[in-house]
Amino acid sequence: MTDITKETNFLDRMIDSHGPMQTGYDRVTELRRKAADDITGRDLPTTRHEEWKYCSLKKLSRESFIPAAEIAQPDLPDNIADYIYPEAEHHHLTFINGVYSEKWSKTDKLPQGVIVANLADVLDEGNPVALEHIGQYARWEDDPFVPLNTSVFRDGAFIHVPASVKIEDPIQLLFINTDEKEQYFMTPRCLVVGERSSEITVVEDHVGFGDNVYFNAPVSEIKLAENSHMTHVKLQRDSRKAYHISRLAADISRDSNYKSYAVQLGSQLSRSDVKAVLTDENTHATLDGLVMVNGDQLSDTHSIMDHTMPNCTSHQLHKCIIDDEGTSVFNGKIFVRQDAQKTDAFQENRNLQLSDSGTAYAKPQLEIFADDVSCSHGATIGQLDPDQVFYLKTRGLHESQTREILTYGFALDVIESIPVASIQERLSKEVEKFTKASNSIKQLV
Repeated sequence: MTDITKETNFLDRMIDSHGPMQTGYDRVTELRRKAADDITGRDLPTTRHEEWKYCSLKKLSRESFIPAAEIAQPDLPDNIADYIYPEAEHHHLTFINGVYSEKWSKTDKLPQGVIVANLADVLDEGNPVALEHIGQYARWEDDPFVPLNTSVFRDGAFIHVPASVKIEDPIQLLFINTDEKEQYFMTPRCLVVGERSSEITVVEDHVGFGDNVYFNAPVSEIKLAENSHMTHVKLQRDSRKAYHISRLAADISRDSNYKSYAVQLGSQLSRSDVKAVLTDENTHATLDGLVMVNGDQLSDTHSIMDHTMPNCTSHQLHKCIIDDEGTSVFNGKIFVRQDAQKTDAFQENRNLQLSDSGTAYAKPQLEIFADDVSCSHGATIGQLDPDQVFYLKTRGLHESQTREILTYGFALDVIESIPVASIQERLSKEVEKFTKASNSIKQLV
């Protein structure tokens, strides 16, 4: 069998392994059918495709996976409770290998009318809000991973916040992926709907408990109505041998504010595609990110900020720390449509290389079709500033200590923006762990 045949059949194998996905509602059944038809017989993207130029899926295409739900007794660790953030003690859903766990979930102090529940259960019950919005926003042309998720997704999170309701504490969506002998895959689906003048913080946390191979392909859809506010924190801490390919789509209405902070730490290959559409006036979106890769990790982030109407603003700061043979890819696109006058858009990608062998690819893009706008973008790739290193050394610090401090300082912009104290603390420890393990810094001792 040739490599081309293997790539062609990968998506078919994934769909066939699940069998028919049953649902009691025609809208979801038809959505699944169309998605499956869309990718049946299709190839996975290759590096010949511009959007995948630096991210090869050839190794993934040769892997075999079983649906994670077939693992009857997952190898659960004893300390699951340690991964639930204190701020989300009463507001969290937990999924074990993509399967909803009622035992490790709690939603006992939600404001009246708020729904935080397993998406599969909500769809089976015929919730009209879920049925109306599912599959409406996550759409990518020529991309097989959204229809793959749509055709076979099982469990996931549904969050519905009624009008004028503000949830003070964050809601955590904890996705635990266990260490198993079988190679498995999961397709969790999240749908968040914030009605007019609502406010919410959601933490999406993917954690790998082993060093095993699995395939995690989540999709999230977010709909914010007029004057609503959402902060979305995504932490990707999958197994170092895992594949994580995610899609996120946010539809943001008039006077609304969507802030996304994505942190990529784990997996062998991580690909994140994000699309924020500003659909009306006086709307703001933030798409900030922090990536840390070492060993042979590859992290690829593609984002789209789509300004469609006047008087909107957007901000994007994407930082990458690269060590060893690690590779980071950033391709950020800002579209300013013809009607989007008075747009103010900022985008910056900054890459810090700790080693001489790491690689960073940066491609910020602006496509502007309006004439009264203020837009800027830029990218930098470099090592630590020698003047800053020298300054700290003159204060009595060893060179390795100065590099650890400066590396932490580089990541601090994104970490301090996350409005959950325990996550800031955890990420600070992750940066410290990363720098302590850096071979490039150790060689300076």
